[in-house]
Amino acid sequence: MRKRSLAVMAILTLAAAGCASDKPKDHLLDSHAAAAVMYQKGKSAQDRGDYGTAVRDYQDLEAMYPYGPYAEQAQLNTAYSYYQQGESKAAAAAAERFIKLHPVNPHVDYAWYLKGISQYQEIEGANWNPVPLHQAFDTFETLVKRWPKSAYAADARLRMEKIIDLLGKRNLDICKFYYVRDAYVASANRCQEVVTKYQLSPAREEALYYLYLSYKRLDLAKQAQNTAAILRYNYPQGKYTKKLG
Repeated sequence: MRKRSLAVMAILTLAAAGCASDKPKDHLLDSHAAAAVMYQKGKSAQDRGDYGTAVRDYQDLEAMYPYGPYAEQAQLNTAYSYYQQGESKAAAAAAERFIKLHPVNPHVDYAWYLKGISQYQEIEGANWNPVPLHQAFDTFETLVKRWPKSAYAADARLRMEKIIDLLGKRNLDICKFYYVRDAYVASANRCQEVVTKYQLSPAREEALYYLYLSYKRLDLAKQAQNTAAILRYNYPQGKYTKKLG
């Protein structure tokens, strides 16, 4: 009788242990389901263009369930939602946070792209603050070098070309600004920067011409002749080549 009682007690103990071991699994399942519901709420707001609500919903999700695939996707979607709202700095910061937290995530190339286009979004023309131009270029360059076959690499390259054009034009404008004020050393330095750093920019041809003029004004005949030769060689039919005479 005593043996039977012990056997029953052992069975009950095992059953209790089994229930106890199921509780963490149930909790994980409940957390996953709850995170899925919260994520879908944010995604629905995002899909209908209510990006402010989407950001708040994603932030609530992260606060409640900071780990797991829904939290990670919410971080990416937060950056995207900020970008769609035109909140460039917040979008870039959110993308950078994802990159730091999940450097080996299979979608980290998209995070780099989001960071780049958010920085690019701050560009308001070549005459404005050039810092976002340089930041965006560096971000896109990282993307195309690390993930050359990424779905976002082609667009990143196109944006890099546009940035080179803008930086070339901006520095050319500064070169001409100095030139008309007889600051020929400063003019030559700026034009030299266009010629060497932004060789693919359309501004390079005119920059060579103003570099030539600046050297002439500085009585640097040899440098002026070399610059004129480079201009003729690269742009034999160009309008500024014809101005050389």
